[in-house]
Amino acid sequence: MVRILIIIAFMCNMLFSDNFHGMGMQMTSNGTGIYYKPGIEWRKNTQILADVGVHFTKHGQSVNSFGLMNGNSSIYLDLSAVLKQELFRTMIAGVFKPIIVIQGGSIADLSTISKINNLGNWRTKYAFGTGIQFYNGRMLNELLLKLYKNPFVDDGNMAFQLAMYWK
Repeated sequence: MVRILIIIAFMCNMLFSDNFHGMGMQMTSNGTGIYYKPGIEWRKNTQILADVGVHFTKHGQSVNSFGLMNGNSSIYLDLSAVLKQELFRTMIAGVFKPIIVIQGGSIADLSTISKINNLGNWRTKYAFGTGIQFYNGRMLNELLLKLYKNPFVDDGNMAFQLAMYWK
């Protein structure tokens, strides 16, 4: 598993070497994700990014005939593409610039990937969100609130994401 993530990060680093890189952390009601976010400038105020990372979930407690059971933990491999649009050409309200994002990709439960079933159980996921970005020195910071659909969780969720980008 770790080898796969290292290979993906190395490939993204080689593909996007002249563009920008980023790291992000996403928090949801049932877990946390850590992402590597390489990207390219597509147009003046539009960027295309990749989200490559892992998402850790903790399911709540349940009661069955054997007593109280603590929730199972799951680890998901998340690969998706993001289209990020800055709403204005200049910063508004001081150093802040509003943005919107559209995200789509695949997510897989790592417990389904094995030597017998190399591909595992992949499902499609998507997200829509809005937020602000601002500079802190030479680092571009981003705060997002996203509505996303994770197929391994029954209902849609809100996610709060903090990301930092550099060249």
